[in-house]
Amino acid sequence: MIAVLAGGPLTAASALYAQEPLQTCKNAYTEEQEIAEGSKVAAEVYRQMPVLKDTDPVSVYVRQLGQKLVASAPGYHWPYNFHVVDSDEINAFALPGGAVFVNLATVSAAESEAQLAGVMAHELSHVVLRHSTCNLTKQRKRSIFYGLGQVAAAATLGGYGNVASQGIGYVQGLNFLHMSRESEQQADLLGLRIMYDAGYDPRGMPQFFETIQAKYGQGSAQFLSDHPNPGNRIEYVNARIAQFPPRTQNLTTTAEFRRVHALAAARAPLTAAQTKSGAWRNSSSYQPAPMVEPDAN
Repeated sequence: MIAVLAGGPLTAASALYAQEPLQTCKNAYTEEQEIAEGSKVAAEVYRQMPVLKDTDPVSVYVRQLGQKLVASAPGYHWPYNFHVVDSDEINAFALPGGAVFVNLATVSAAESEAQLAGVMAHELSHVVLRHSTCNLTKQRKRSIFYGLGQVAAAATLGGYGNVASQGIGYVQGLNFLHMSRESEQQADLLGLRIMYDAGYDPRGMPQFFETIQAKYGQGSAQFLSDHPNPGNRIEYVNARIAQFPPRTQNLTTTAEFRRVHALAAARAPLTAAQTKSGAWRNSSSYQPAPMVEPDAN
């Protein structure tokens, strides 16, 4: 858990964060191994899930928003990349090594750019804190790729928690993306820090939780069923926000968000049954495999 400062009034963001070291965990993976294994999983996601083309206007916007947040992400410089899954589930997930996937329904559910930034900053934080490979280290698994036959169904059909309830969720190689409540709280708090440093109104994060509660009922406060509600989530997030140095301007939303939000809301994202059918593979709207980044050298 990220430490909470005590003492006198805070006058600058650096004062707030100076005593907030990143939480470390036992990890058997080097950064290079984590990137390599994460790339294997990303390739499997593209084979099993309807990932919109990188040139789709919603994908372009999500990628640009992600890079704004990455500029404020602490720690190791992972090769972050951002993509949109054509799914009607309010969901998002991050893979080891920096790939972040946001479902189309999540873009539609957000009511401001700050709310969507809160979701994405939370996912970035799981990468920064290396939660997935920490989970694998605890499980003593040396390869993420082993047993990934259900990864798409898990992420698309309502999250890993729902798949687990069907008896197929905790297969080897799958439950590394199922986060503990402690990991969720760490990602919430670090996500707030990333949002704030990127200039966003950090209240966007609890506002999105409230949106989820309105859709799924009191007590849910969890976007993604594989991301359990740590408990009193909105309360501790608001308590941390109250410690941030006040500033005259916080970015809440943009004209570009409103434009892309309207595009996303006008679409009919795929249901779980449609995704499972695989008919979407015949459409030119989806990216069949991760794009290979050009070699800088």
